[in-house]
Amino acid sequence: PEPASGTLARKAIVLAMAQMDDDELQRIYTWVDEVPLSRPKRNIARDFADGVLTAEIVHHYFPRIVEVHNYPSANSYAQKMYNWQTLNARVFKKMGWQLRQEELDAICSCQPQAVERMLKQLQVRLSKYGSRSKEEEAAPQRPHAQATPRSAAAPPRRVGGLAGGAQVGLRDGAVQELLAEKDQNISELRETVEILEIKIQKLEQLVRLKDSKIATLQGKLQKYEP
Repeated sequence: PEPASGTLARKAIVLAMAQMDDDELQRIYTWVDEVPLSRPKRNIARDFADGVLTAEIVHHYFPRIVEVHNYPSANSYAQKMYNWQTLNARVFKKMGWQLRQEELDAICSCQPQAVERMLKQLQVRLSKYGSRSKEEEAAPQRPHAQATPRSAAAPPRRVGGLAGGAQVGLRDGAVQELLAEKDQNISELRETVEILEIKIQKLEQLVRLKDSKIATLQGKLQKYEP
């Protein structure tokens, strides 16, 4: 196995190579300033350490893939990491990428430029996700566009003042929209359920910890009882 000193040195070299220059930093800061956030930005490393403002940035561009209320403000390292792991698993994964554990550690620990590097990746991923979403929305329209020349060869039967083929096309389009909306609602509900399950697990851990402390205190009290 690689010695610990060698691992640390390698990580230091990687971080040094990943350092952003002043122009890159300024572009990131300008982009972030364009997004309305819930709290002022004084120190970007500390302000973004709990993941809340990052969730708000994603929500600004794609409100349907993130629920901001699931990311509470945090001061402790554990709660910060919990927020980032939830973002990573529930939001970033939908966008086709995820941060590595060492990147999450660097952000939660407020290491220099860790947030800026993450924001640079996020900006690119948001752009790609937006392009992909537009392509997916446009895709169902293509079959109807190709069907138009065939319908001209034989005039469709009219039903209730509208051509039967037109009615079928409109009906198919409406059904596809309803199905797409239903799938989106199901996906959001599943995401909510998964987040609630994570919260339940965390609460159960807290309850077990409190039970252990209570048992310890009761044991100490019994020692002093006559």
